[in-house]
Amino acid sequence: MRCFVPPDDWQTSEMELSRDEVHHLHTVLRAKAGAPVFAFDGHGRTAECEVVEIDRRRARLRVLQQHIHPKPSPEFILLQGLPREQKMDLLIQKATELGVHRIRPVQTDHAVARIREGNEESKRARWQRIALNAAKQCGAVWLPEVDPIQPLLTCLTEMQRVDLLLVCSLEPDTQPLRAVMQSARETQPATVAFLVGPEGDFSARERAAARNAGGRAVSLGDSILRTETASLFVLSVLSYELSPGANGA
Repeated sequence: MRCFVPPDDWQTSEMELSRDEVHHLHTVLRAKAGAPVFAFDGHGRTAECEVVEIDRRRARLRVLQQHIHPKPSPEFILLQGLPREQKMDLLIQKATELGVHRIRPVQTDHAVARIREGNEESKRARWQRIALNAAKQCGAVWLPEVDPIQPLLTCLTEMQRVDLLLVCSLEPDTQPLRAVMQSARETQPATVAFLVGPEGDFSARERAAARNAGGRAVSLGDSILRTETASLFVLSVLSYELSPGANGA
């Protein structure tokens, strides 16, 4: 059984769970006192615990052993043009399973999906919960951060410098992703961001802004992929090519 304990609530001897975690542990999993529990804080700390006390309102864990896990490298950052809602939910879930470190939803000129004004924070919180549930299910130690929605041009301007920025493009002046990965394996970038457009693709000014930010336009092959397929495809390739141990390295 896995439980999430936010970093601010993490303790070295005993920990109490949040209301949501209590409900899951008590009502869904029907855990009893003495049951083993694996706790994580989403920032690299994990603990082997046992349930000391549990009822519908409260659960207390005794910490038996703690571990600290280094942050994975390289760091993968997805800049995702907003798709329709169900696609974004699926994308966040699967990207978490594939090891994304940060998701930055961006509003683009040609996007079909639009977030209602004033609803941005509730939407971000919902996406963060989806990422948390996916992390619990797949055994992830580090929880990806879902950032607030931004216009793409603002995001490109304010984003911290990355070692490699890939821009998935349907334009003719692109490099094959395979060729870019060959050079990336030699330079071993510590941070890789990749930008994937929405169903309506990028506008001319957005493509220009991405180039000015140092983006390298890449082709994903002959097929035109749906936005969620493209994001998960690129993330899979990055993980395979650049993560420690990839290709037998």
